Amino acid sequence: MSILKKQKKTFDLLQVELEQFGFNEFNYRPHNYLLDAKKNIGELTYLLRVHLAKGISLSYVRGYIMVNPVNKILNQFIPDLSDNNEFITLKNHKNGGTQDDFEKINRHVKNVDIGVYITAIMEHIKKIDFPFFAQYPTLETINQEIINKVPENDYFEWFPGAALNKIIIIMKICNNPKYEAYKLKNIKIGLQFVEQNPQMWEEKYKRYLSLIDYLDSGKYLKIIESDNIV
Repeated sequence: MSILKKQKKTFDLLQVELEQFGFNEFNYRPHNYLLDAKKNIGELTYLLRVHLAKGISLSYVRGYIMVNPVNKILNQFIPDLSDNNEFITLKNHKNGGTQDDFEKINRHVKNVDIGVYITAIMEHIKKIDFPFFAQYPTLETINQEIINKVPENDYFEWFPGAALNKIIIIMKICNNPKYEAYKLKNIKIGLQFVEQNPQMWEEKYKRYLSLIDYLDSGKYLKIIESDNIV
């Protein structure tokens, strides 16, 4: 059996297991050795990304949370959110699993019963990724547990990519009292970056200012109330 066929079989079996936990949208990318599994819970979408390498050896499982209202607004300023995975709002940076975890799982690869290997992967997901999803069932929990409790300098460990934009959007939607101060602080810092290297930062700075104007105008309310989910 070819490597791709072995990977497809592994992903098919994993999909069956994940469907039992409410995941109902799957995207298999054979040339990237990836399986994306999605589960929609209200305004949030939970994403599991499973990567196999060197045959069917597990190289990582990563848990992400996509926030539909955030993506609807962000999509007005970044036309292609698939670029650099900008559709990912929150990542499980605290405990996404270690290389040692995956090596232990891969000890089961050569087991005659592939079900043992699938079980080992699922046990990892149940231990690491499902608790992460359960901790953030709504946008407001992200606002309360991360925006309000994590030091601002550590925000970037949680919010990937265009983090400042995602953070300020969440603050605005959730009426966070830190919004004005955080907005003004980053406008000031952004201007300093532009003055130092306009070629690198000017476009991003202008995008941030446009986003602020958009949020302050209240126009975002029509976008997040629409049926169009990004």
